[in-house]
Parts: sequence; C-alpha cells; structure tokens
Amino acid sequence: MPIVLDRQGYALPRAGADEIEIFAVGDIHGRSDLLAALLDEAAREPRRALRRVVVLLGDLVDRGADSLGAIDLALAAAQRAEGDETVALMGNHEAMMRLALDAATPRADAIDALQTWIANGGDHTLAEFVRFSATPADLDDLLSDARQSLPARVADWLASLRSHWRSGGLLFVHAGVNPGVELESFLAEPWNAPLATLGGDQHWAWVRRPFLSAAPGPQGYGGYFVVHGHTPNDLRPDPSPADQIRRFRLNLDSGSVMTGVATMAIFRGARAEVVTARGPSGWAMGA
Repeated sequence: MPIVLDRQGYALPRAGADEIEIFAVGDIHGRSDLLAALLDEAAREPRRALRRVVVLLGDLVDRGADSLGAIDLALAAAQRAEGDETVALMGNHEAMMRLALDAATPRADAIDALQTWIANGGDHTLAEFVRFSATPADLDDLLSDARQSLPARVADWLASLRSHWRSGGLLFVHAGVNPGVELESFLAEPWNAPLATLGGDQHWAWVRRPFLSAAPGPQGYGGYFVVHGHTPNDLRPDPSPADQIRRFRLNLDSGSVMTGVATMAIFRGARAEVVTARGPSGWAMGA
C-alpha cells in the first residue's frame, strides 16, 4: 500500500528565526516507513532559507516494528532531507530506554525503568537487538543482556538527545510545558529523574493535561509558541490544528502505530505547513 501525503497551511502567532526553515517531525514509534516518506518529502521541498533544520520531537522508538530503522533514519535525517542540521529531542520513550540501559543509572532505578519501558512497547525495541522468543521473567538478567547487546550507535544517539530547542519565537519540546511552572525551571528538569518519583505533569517529556487544556493568552508560554508531540491527536477523535494554534501550540503526534499516520510541519517565518503521511495502520504491529 503506497504512502499518501497531504498538506494544510496555517498562520502562527509567533515566527521562527528568519534565516532558518524548520522541518519538525512528530512521534514515529517504530514506523520507519512513515519517517522515510516525510524526510523524502522534505528533500523535494525547494529551499527558501539560508539554513534547513530537521527537528525530531521524540518517541521514535517502541510499539512499532522498526525502531532501530527509525533511529538510523534519524542519524541521517539532515542529509536525507537535504538539510544542514538535525535536532533530535528526547521523548518519554527514549527517556525510559536510556534510564534502563545507561550504566550510570542505579540498578534499582534501571530495573524499574526497564519494567515500565517494556509495559509501554519497549519489548518491541528490545526484540530488535536482544534475541528472545518471549520476554524473560528475570528482569535483572534481561537488563544485563540488553546493556551488552545495545548497538553503540544507538547508545550514542540516546546520549545526544536534547530536552528542547528554540528558534525565534518557537519552542520545540516533546510533551509540552506546564503553564503553572516557570518556563525555564520546567525546561531545566533533568532527563533522568527516577520514574518512581517522577510527577508526570512536572516534566517536559511527560506532561499532558495542564498543557493540553491551557489557553495562555497573547504572551503564549513565556513568549513562545510550543511545537510538541506525545499525546496522539490530543486524545480526541477530531483534533483541530487551528484550535491548538489559538492556544499557542501545535501537536504533531498523529498516533502513528494506531492510525498509520505521521505528521511533519514546515515552519517558515510565522507560517506552518502541516504535512501528513498516511500508510497502512497495521504495519507497525506486524498485522
């Protein structure tokens, strides 16, 4: 089944830096086919600014069939999209993955992260580099095997991920921000907070409702318009980019595993062109 792309343009209340055009991609979750289609579409787009930056908003991994393939595409994203730089952000799934597999994580915290990661689709990613027919019952042994088997390029990629990125009046972050917390303090939260002590609404990789329901007014979030992912289609059957934009944000998570749709937005000045790639909805889970 071929992948179909369509587009819709929107005016924004804030603009990115004049000299940069930004191609931001939402959650992929192992749908390397959709990520490849979006990067190839970016490459076909005529350059209209001095610099072209690809921003990956996080959650490239888990649930789908080809997380390692998605990471390999991420590593070559700027080149494939005819761009100059790739900015890769950390999603909550990459945070769980790195917490589990980073040797610096205390063992008890790593086991907790591994268990949570597996429960949220990390078993699909693990199966790509740790060979097992069923998830081993002994998590300690599995953790040791996973750390030994983790490809070096994947470990390096996890270590390179950023919490956020800004251009002009645009702020790119995986889950969003908390309108009740001062922006700079919120963005400074460490990536490796132990999951057992983590208050999701207090972290840029996990926040949902205080952000999704907010209407911040003409100053936006600390003066910024937020581009994010994390919550598929705002958990709504009829997500509205226009309504999101009125609330000083744009959600690029289209629920790739469930829907077969992934989304990219092209930012030039105070305009966004939202590009959707539609493929088979069952591909990710092997259906």
